[in-house]
Amino acid sequence: MSLRDELLRLLKEDEEFRLAVVGLLGITDVQATLKRLMDVVTKLADNQATMLTTLNSVLTALGGLVDTMQKLLQEVKVLREDQAKLWQEVKALRENQERLWQEVKSLREDQVKLWQEMGKLWQEVKALRENQEKLWEEVKSLRENQEKLWQEVKALRENQGKLWEEVKALRENQEKLWQEVKSLRENQEKLWQEVGGIWKEIKVIKRDLRDVKSTLEKYSITTEEEANDTVQYYLRQRGVVVETKPTFLNSGYEFDIYGTNGAVTIVGEAKVRAGPRTVERVNGKIEEAIKAMPNKFPGKIIKVLYCLRASPNTLEAANKYGIWLLESGRERNTPPLP
Repeated sequence: MSLRDELLRLLKEDEEFRLAVVGLLGITDVQATLKRLMDVVTKLADNQATMLTTLNSVLTALGGLVDTMQKLLQEVKVLREDQAKLWQEVKALRENQERLWQEVKSLREDQVKLWQEMGKLWQEVKALRENQEKLWEEVKSLRENQEKLWQEVKALRENQGKLWEEVKALRENQEKLWQEVKSLRENQEKLWQEVGGIWKEIKVIKRDLRDVKSTLEKYSITTEEEANDTVQYYLRQRGVVVETKPTFLNSGYEFDIYGTNGAVTIVGEAKVRAGPRTVERVNGKIEEAIKAMPNKFPGKIIKVLYCLRASPNTLEAANKYGIWLLESGRERNTPPLP
């Protein structure tokens, strides 16, 4: 199987390769490559003119074969006419390529792969040039043997027929490429619609998150109020009157529960959930605040932790640090009152 047949097979069967070729047709460097190929074709035409000159010499030398050579010249003339038609086909292909370029700009990401394919094409051009040299040698041998010349002309006509088939196949493949581009455009529109739907869902999620955050903030405020009310209730039951509330002492220390009457200072935090590590952190925060601002903690200091739910071992940790633990409105231990 020739390289051309292999390329056609890949275009029909390999979708990735077909898309790569679409991208290749869309890059600017393809135009420069086509120009180089046109130069090669021009050189071939020049060589053909040289061949005609040589043939005229052969006609002069072979006077007895004038009639035969006239027939040969007619064949060459037909070939030139067919070549002109082929140039018209190439021109039409280039015009279609300009329109296709506008559709496939977005496929330039595959340029690296396409360059690899371009390298293969250059190898093919190199092979064609080598074949051209071989053809020239054949033309030289035609001067020695007219019969061989007729065989070569016949082969040229057969190859020209194959070339027309190639052009026809290229046109058919070009139509398929247009269909592929159209399909890509339609899929792109669907993708944009999907993206729009996703953004709408994201907006809904953000709105729900704001609602959840607002609810949590309200719930947190409610927990602080419940904690202060519960602490004051149990203190009054023991004959101690201290008003507590969330208090901002300075930029470094803020407590959910704080109050003092000069003889007793109540300070602590209110949490939804609490565990041993929570107790440890609350105790450390209170101790640091006492060292930093001792005047804010007169009399007996009662450290308190209020929570809606306490995990196992929380009570043991509270007793260890001397913290009054209250859970959902109930005392878990006794405050160290004076």
